[in-house]
Amino acid sequence: MAVLLLCTLPTIGAANSCDQACRQQIDGLVHQASTLNNDKRYTEAADLLERLLMEYPDAEGAAQQYSRALAGLESPQDNQPLVQAEPSKQGDTSPHNWQTSGDLQVRGGYSSNLNQAPTQPTIQLTLPDQTVTLELQQEFQRQAGLGIETQLSMNAGRQLADKLQWQIRGELFNRETDYSGYADYQGANLLSTLMQQWDGGAETGAALGFNALRYGGDTYLYTTQMMLRHIGKKGAYCKPQTGLDVLWQRQHQNPLLDSRYTGLMVGVLCDTRLGFYSAAINAGWDWASSQRPGGDQQRTRLDMLGIWTTDAIIKDSFIKAHTDFLYSNDMQPYSAWLSNGAERYLNRIGLGLDYDWPLAAIADNWRGTASVRWQNQNSNISLFETNSLESWLGVRIVW
Repeated sequence: MAVLLLCTLPTIGAANSCDQACRQQIDGLVHQASTLNNDKRYTEAADLLERLLMEYPDAEGAAQQYSRALAGLESPQDNQPLVQAEPSKQGDTSPHNWQTSGDLQVRGGYSSNLNQAPTQPTIQLTLPDQTVTLELQQEFQRQAGLGIETQLSMNAGRQLADKLQWQIRGELFNRETDYSGYADYQGANLLSTLMQQWDGGAETGAALGFNALRYGGDTYLYTTQMMLRHIGKKGAYCKPQTGLDVLWQRQHQNPLLDSRYTGLMVGVLCDTRLGFYSAAINAGWDWASSQRPGGDQQRTRLDMLGIWTTDAIIKDSFIKAHTDFLYSNDMQPYSAWLSNGAERYLNRIGLGLDYDWPLAAIADNWRGTASVRWQNQNSNISLFETNSLESWLGVRIVW
């Protein structure tokens, strides 16, 4: 997600009454922002340009520099691709002119549950005449230890028409641990986004994505998703957001887990003097494509995010806090042998804290990353109860 910051730039004047002196002042501000971007001082550049673009959206070069600043601040873990910066209006604006960026992240850390195994190493089977306790196989029991994660991300975008932008993002990721099986995984994500901006600051976007995940040695999970979003005009500090999500999931050689999901979302994006905040609620229905245990599911998810600059600690650094809550409920009994054929429900909460700071002593485009995440999942079927605590430390190279 782009880090949007409210700037304190004084109002220069109305957009329809800018004289020669006013234009010279605007040019000077754009040049100052360009210098800040060249020095990797993206927070200051974004602060300087946001109010300028609100007052003078057609200011030559301002949108290009603002896009550079947001790209510099963007974290690779963020997942709101439909909120995009305004396309460039300076220089070569040919539809064939692609603007590209990328980053490589390598980090190591510890997790108390690398394979997301059940909390308990045993499972109770509720047979018709008795209850039997069985021990899970070793590979399905909780495994704690160290791991190394790598992620390569590439972004490309170009302006197709006035205020219409096309962006493509691709990711490759890998995790290696002391364990094999379900603790290690590899995957790829591809997302294509079209964003139309309207007068007054509203935006409408559509995205199509494809994800592939390999885990457990030779288990492959594929998902295809489509997202529609509309972001309304900004009020005092916030913009409303509404949308539609459609997702198809397929596991290779295991059609029992195939499904399709449709849901609606409402949310808000807030840019204040105290930081950037967002909240979104997604609710929908997941249809089982075949005889999936538990049948169809109802799902509700709440995501909240806050981002604050921390120049008082390290210049051009920022903290990101995020939390998510998921509730799902099966429409049919999961299994007659588990909890006497109860309909399964899950509720999961996750809390995370990330810190990102420049490593100017090494290189201008190097940044340090540190993160801590806790997750706990409860269920009326003990097989699906799990929790984990993990921390990671690494570096990110941006270009």
